[in-house]
Amino acid sequence: MSSQESFIELLRVHMKSEADMMQVCAGLEGRVHTAAARLLLAEMRLDSVKHEGIFREILNVIEKQPASVPETKLWDYRIESFVDMEVVRKELQKHVNAEADMLQSVEKVIKATPDEALKVL
Repeated sequence: MSSQESFIELLRVHMKSEADMMQVCAGLEGRVHTAAARLLLAEMRLDSVKHEGIFREILNVIEKQPASVPETKLWDYRIESFVDMEVVRKELQKHVNAEADMLQSVEKVIKATPDEALKVL
């Protein structure tokens, strides 16, 4: 088995583990009673959704990767890859900025509330 085949198999194993974790967390969410426990399980489930999606996209990239790009298309391939990365970079920066703004808002509310249980959540 080549190193690429081993990596693909590892991705599939991890995808299955994440899918299993999603199901376990979803099942437990309905059986726990406290908000803190439900929130923690929801966060774990959503992390698994994210991780499974990342593994799936890596697998898609590997499977769609051209074995060899003809010289005439190499320029187009490189330009497309660069443009894609710029689009992702800009969107990621927007995402980071939005999350920073949300975090600041939440921190202000937490500081202002006298409810200690709410601060924990």
